[in-house]
Amino acid sequence: MEGARIRHAGPRRELAAQPSARRIAASGKTVVPGLIDLHNHSTFDADMRVYLKNGVTSLRFAGLNQDAVVRLRERATRAEVAAPRIFSCGPMLDRTPPAYPKWTSPVNTPAEAAATARRLLTEDRVEALLVTQQITPELMRPIVDVAHEFGRPVVGQIWYTDGREAAELGIDQLDNSSRIFASREYPKARLLSYGSIAERLGLLARGWMAIDWELTQPIMEAMVKHGVSYCPTLVIHQNQAGIGLRELEADRDYRTMYGEAERREWAAFIDYVQGTWTAEDQRCMAVAAEKRIEWMRRFHAMGGTLVVGADMQFGGIMLHRELQNLAAAGLSTLEVIAAATGRSARELGMGESLGTIEAGKLADLLVVNRNPLEDLSALRDIDRVIKDGQILEL
Repeated sequence: MEGARIRHAGPRRELAAQPSARRIAASGKTVVPGLIDLHNHSTFDADMRVYLKNGVTSLRFAGLNQDAVVRLRERATRAEVAAPRIFSCGPMLDRTPPAYPKWTSPVNTPAEAAATARRLLTEDRVEALLVTQQITPELMRPIVDVAHEFGRPVVGQIWYTDGREAAELGIDQLDNSSRIFASREYPKARLLSYGSIAERLGLLARGWMAIDWELTQPIMEAMVKHGVSYCPTLVIHQNQAGIGLRELEADRDYRTMYGEAERREWAAFIDYVQGTWTAEDQRCMAVAAEKRIEWMRRFHAMGGTLVVGADMQFGGIMLHRELQNLAAAGLSTLEVIAAATGRSARELGMGESLGTIEAGKLADLLVVNRNPLEDLSALRDIDRVIKDGQILEL
């Protein structure tokens, strides 16, 4: 490494002698690229530290007040907080009334959609745009056109528009609860009949439970044909179903690096998004999670691209749980690691600088004590984290 970049990657004999170089003792260890989370919202200092401690060196905020992102970046630049490399989609773009008002820029006409997209890209300098639940095809088209004019991707967490329509309109990535399934029992009109986020997520669970694979196949085919990646963030819905809660609460980083403020914030958010839920809703979401893993398996087998995000607080812990979800969907350990590194770097538009260990790329690296190709849990058995060529003290 030299400065913030990798100078050479390969056998030492291919590099001229460097008498003054600092050497890192890494015999028996494995070096992998820094991990990338493509979908999160939490700006807590504790989350930033836990991300780094768990090897996540790049993070994209997917729907957040851009002022909060800018403040965090500035604090990281001043070394007031240790944080991953930060990217942002800016606020969500949604019709009125938006599901998440404090995180949203409402757009209600094609002209307004195009103008807002242009403003975010030129004034706020976001690295991507995010369209959400109520965006129609008529609103999505100008947003995609403007973003691509600037060479920026568009990410969707969509509900009114389905995955096939979005793919044909040129969207680049679909995330989380996007409507990428079809069901005869839960047609579009029924899925749009909700009055709150909790009701929509309940319909999401029941729709996935009743998925019709014949009707869903064209959605997956369109996504593969148009190169639309999928970032499942399945861990947040498993969390809502009660899956993995004990493991999270027993996790050492959760117990030692978070306080009551962060835990209260998370409890308040969960109450907001599922406050009216019953035990039956949770059961349905657990079944839906299994259906989504099957969707991921089929999509991957068709040549579709899966990438990685946590979409919840405690993301540095939960991203590793999400890697296990990709493995459950049939990805090899190498493919899972690639999803969290090189493939996610490409979705950021940073494939030339991040995601693999190559000369000239940014030196964001993990030194782990075991071989993660043999066991993915080795990605949390970290000896040291390197960001911008600097060994972090965590």
